[in-house]
Amino acid sequence: MKQNLAEMFKFFLVGALAVIPLFVVVQVLLWVQSIGVGIFDNIFSVTNNSYASLLIIILVIGFLIFIGYSIEKVGKSLLINFIDDILQKLPAIGKIYAIVKKITDLFKTNANSEKKEVVLVEYPRIGLWVPAYVLNKYDDVYSIFIPTSPNPTSGYAILVEKSMVKSTTLTIAEASQFIVSMGADFIKKEELSVIIKEANIANNQNKIN
Repeated sequence: MKQNLAEMFKFFLVGALAVIPLFVVVQVLLWVQSIGVGIFDNIFSVTNNSYASLLIIILVIGFLIFIGYSIEKVGKSLLINFIDDILQKLPAIGKIYAIVKKITDLFKTNANSEKKEVVLVEYPRIGLWVPAYVLNKYDDVYSIFIPTSPNPTSGYAILVEKSMVKSTTLTIAEASQFIVSMGADFIKKEELSVIIKEANIANNQNKIN
């Protein structure tokens, strides 16, 4: 009896783990749906017309696609640049807008390659390595952002010396994929394994010396 119960519990865990990805996808779709319904309700409260509300949403989506196309193909959007110039000149608001823009620029495919650099850093203690996004540099000091799993948009901003980080060929997308998967998607494992092993050997030699 106990053996049968143990096997049933094992089968239950296997089945539960198998449907977790589906459950997550469903939750994301429901979240997107709730946002879409909320936007539609807000527009409808102004227009009081379903067709007009739907038309506005379609036009907004088309406008965003056009902006994205302009940035990807041409490298810039005249309208966005014009808005940037206006907002950055406004007191208080300009500072907030500039900070948010720097963060979003980090994830753009056409952003400056320096801003897209991904490094490995020992955090929260020596011997534990995590990927981090390089936000800025000055002399031998790096301003980096250490994202947390599974949400790469939350994390910690820290300052470290150049000698404390290890350069990688990881892209922002690859590092984010690793973080979102909580390490299950081990991208460029050969390269990262070599970097970590060499760094740990150097740390052990320094301890001995």
